[in-house]
Amino acid sequence: MGCSAAISALGAALTLAAGGDGHLDIGTGPSFPPYVVIDDTGTISGSDFEMMQDICRRIRHTCRWQSVPFKDLIPGVQSGQFDAALGGMAISPERRRIVDFSQPYATGGGLDWFVGPAGAPLPERATTAVVSGTIQEIFARNEGLGHIAFPSEPEALAATAGGTTDLALGPFDDRPDLQPLIGGAGLEFLYSAEVPDEGVGIAVCKGNLALVALLNGAIDEMFADGTMDAIESRWP
Repeated sequence: MGCSAAISALGAALTLAAGGDGHLDIGTGPSFPPYVVIDDTGTISGSDFEMMQDICRRIRHTCRWQSVPFKDLIPGVQSGQFDAALGGMAISPERRRIVDFSQPYATGGGLDWFVGPAGAPLPERATTAVVSGTIQEIFARNEGLGHIAFPSEPEALAATAGGTTDLALGPFDDRPDLQPLIGGAGLEFLYSAEVPDEGVGIAVCKGNLALVALLNGAIDEMFADGTMDAIESRWP
């Protein structure tokens, strides 16, 4: 079912489900703490999981979750596989052209880092590992940097540690879960880069303004009643 068909089907479901028996199909990516944490059993937790569960409760729907590679989230929204997708997803002009977003519920920005072995070349002379579908991949492409896309951050770091690429680019300084992969492989934080974004949001099918309005209304409530602060305190 394509995106426009998904909008029509979801609109009918939202109308019929005023009694609270509807559902939303939610896509999320692999572990990206604190937004998404997926354990060895496949159980999902994290700040985005808690937030979306609360949104579904407020709009009287049930979240049905599916974890896929990050690069498949926006295509999944476009195709109608997911009603919404999230997982620390930065809002950017490139993404706004193909999907719509909720209002930002978290700030983005900050510095990303090129990590690599001591003596690795400057980014403009290097081949850099990025995660497919991320704003880091967009940044590398827009800056004309030589790069190879990998499905996940561990795979990007492994490629750099193994010499397939010279550097890896990502938000690594805020990821204690990745530090063993970085330090253990002898990689160092070498060069910083400001990869711009417009905050973190929930992606929905282009033109699905009804769902955007529902999400924004719930997010406003959660900021007003302290729920967002409580979730952030549990997932710093």
